[in-house]
Amino acid sequence: MNEQNEHTLASSDEEHEVIRACQAGDETAFEQLYRLYSGQVFSIAMRVTGSQPEAEEVTQEVFVSVYKNIHRFEFQSAFSTWLYRIVVRRAADSFRKVKKHIINRISMDSDEHAPVYSLADKGHTPREALVDSQNENTLERAVQKLGTKHRTIVVLRYVQDLSYEEIAQVLECRIGTVKSRLNRAHKLLKQHLEEMEYKV
Repeated sequence: MNEQNEHTLASSDEEHEVIRACQAGDETAFEQLYRLYSGQVFSIAMRVTGSQPEAEEVTQEVFVSVYKNIHRFEFQSAFSTWLYRIVVRRAADSFRKVKKHIINRISMDSDEHAPVYSLADKGHTPREALVDSQNENTLERAVQKLGTKHRTIVVLRYVQDLSYEEIAQVLECRIGTVKSRLNRAHKLLKQHLEEMEYKV
């Protein structure tokens, strides 16, 4: 992941122990799980909803849901996948309710299968282009114009740095759907950037 919580576990086995303790009703273990993942949950919620108050509310709702439903986690996938699925649904619901279109500090990486926009002629990468604050603000506004579905997949891919396989698990869809949806998001971003006369 690009954004890591400062609290980490030594191994997935240790994480599983914490989860099992949570399932057994251990409040201390749940607090540890919260410390491990609250930062990532907030990060996703913030970028999908575009609002800090909404993201804070979504984060709270997500962990209330986790507390109530963690007994349903069966260790058949990564816990983060199960958790992100809850976050995406809650954040998307929140966004639809408030109809806000603001996103903070999206950091874009190039994608070998479908680049977000062509910078090859000038030898720039997306990260280099974002050095200029005006360009960064323009890119943020372009992402704001995306619908929830495409914005969510951009966040999962470029902010959370999930693989296609991981995104497919989170969104419960096929890898081909992930690629086509991301490709569509790239085209929409390119279109919006062109309309705003994005300069690199």
